This record gives sequence, C-alpha cells and structure tokens, in this order.
Amino acid sequence: MHVIPLADIRPALSFTAAIDAVKEIFIDYSKGLIEQPEPMQFLFKEFNGAFFGDCHVKAAQHAQQPYFVIKVASGFYQNTAKGLPANNGLVLVMSAQTGVPVALLQDEGWLTQVRTAAAGALAASLKPVSKDAYLGLVGAGTQAYLQAQMISQNLGIKKVAIYARNLEESQSFKQRLEAESGLIVEVMQSVREVCHTSQILVTATPSSTALVQVEDLPKELHIVAVGADSPGKSEIAPDVLANADILVTDNHEQCLHHGDFGNAVRASAIAEDSDIELGHLLAGKRGDIDFAKANISVVDLTGIGAQDLAVASVVVDQLAL
Repeated sequence: MHVIPLADIRPALSFTAAIDAVKEIFIDYSKGLIEQPEPMQFLFKEFNGAFFGDCHVKAAQHAQQPYFVIKVASGFYQNTAKGLPANNGLVLVMSAQTGVPVALLQDEGWLTQVRTAAAGALAASLKPVSKDAYLGLVGAGTQAYLQAQMISQNLGIKKVAIYARNLEESQSFKQRLEAESGLIVEVMQSVREVCHTSQILVTATPSSTALVQVEDLPKELHIVAVGADSPGKSEIAPDVLANADILVTDNHEQCLHHGDFGNAVRASAIAEDSDIELGHLLAGKRGDIDFAKANISVVDLTGIGAQDLAVASVVVDQLAL
C-alpha cells in the first residue's frame, strides 16, 4: 500500500479536475451506479450545546470503477487558536476487485474540503448570473475560502461579499483572498447586508442556529447551504426554504436526516418530497426546472461518499499508483 502525504496530493488534483470529477460522480449517482452506506458522525459539544468539533466517516464504491474508498474527516473549530489546523483526516483507497488497500491518502482533510467546494461550485452554476454578480459568503473559514476560489473560477465572478461574526476574521479573509486570487472582496456588517448584496450566497459555518432568516432575503437569491452536514446543525431558517421556488439536495435521505432541508421538513415548513436531487439536474433529467425564473432557490449540500471516491480516484490515477 502506498502512503501519500498532502504535499504529493495537492498537485495531483486541480480545482478544475475536482469539479469535473464531482460532476461526473453526481451524474453516475443519479444513474444508480454508486453504492454508499449511511455516513457516521461524531459530534463534539460544549456543555451549553454549542459544537466545537465533528468527525465524519463516509464511504462509496462505483459499479464501473476499480476502487472503493473510506474517508475520515474531522473539524475542530477552536484549533486555530491553539496553533493547530481546524481540519484533518485521511482517505483509504481500496481495490474493488480484491479488497486490497491501494493507497492511504494522508490529505489532512484537504480532499474533503476540495470536494465540498467542488459541489458548491456545481450548485452555484445552476443559477445563471452575470460576470458582475456578487458571490456572498457567510463564514470565513477554510471552506468559505475554497468556495470563493472555486466558484469564482468556475463562473468568472470577480466580486465577493463576506459576513462573519468575527470582524477580524472577515478582514483577514478579505486580505488573503484579494492577495491570492485577485478578487474584489467587501466585508459586510450583517447577514441581511450580504444577502442583499449578492446574487449567489454560500453559507459555510458550523452553526447550530439558523443564520439566514426570511426577513434577510432580497427578491432574488440563489443559496448554497454547506455547513449543516450533521444533525443539530442549522444555517438556513425553515421559512426560507418554504419561500423557495426550487429546492435541491445532494442526497434526499441524507439531507432529510442531516441538513437544513430536514430541519424544514420537521418544522412542517415544506413537504418531504419537495426537493430535486442535484445529480438529476446535472444529468439534464429535469429540463422543466428553470433557475433563471426562480426568485429564491436553495441547494442543501451535506456531502456524500461518492464525492470522496471521485477526488481520491483522480489522485490515485494521476500518481499512477
């Protein structure tokens, strides 16, 4: 078995390759070619119920590919104050013919971050917007940063609006993103302000209470909800989803259990069958859905094992393992 460090993994997976691979795997998932067990989570809470960390274990196999994967990814949000990375993890790639381990990708959580941002880029691309549009971000962590990079690259957007609870983090995010990506970044003072500035909004936080409320919405906004990927997390209030013209999930059952979609169903704000799965849209199976005519649209992403299989397979193939 090959043990591959992050330094060798990064150059083997470009953002473009990640987006392409994740798109293809979502389409294959919609065709029934992917088998994946239910994800496993460990949630770490303070005594007041606030999350300070989580760990996800996800896996998948493809009926027509030579590998299956088991991924472990952790996120401990207070680590940066301790001089430690907030995210970590690894991906085990195994032969689907023999069960023999092929590679241990010691990606330190990077592959999970990239495949999540790739799904965000695909979800953002569902809504046609001009090159002058603003990409709005709620959150200033690694995932928000990657979402900004990959969505702007994929859509050609040059302007970003960001809101985070910590103003210093927002300012630091702005300076780094402008320096490294050449984007124009504006720091907003509230969720409402970033919603009204943006045409596409990405939420990427570990919040356990809804951050985007219905009163924050402008007439038109395309929302990609990334952070609520475990029971107990929430970023988008149920009545926001109730006001959406189009609801999309990356995996219906998983979002029903883990995501903001499920929170809204349990609040009786929306019907359990009111969503469309992302893979069907990417495969062109729902030509009747027109995002250009939608005022409010919401894509709930909880992250599926197939995405981990997609990016890990690219790395293994690029390194010719």
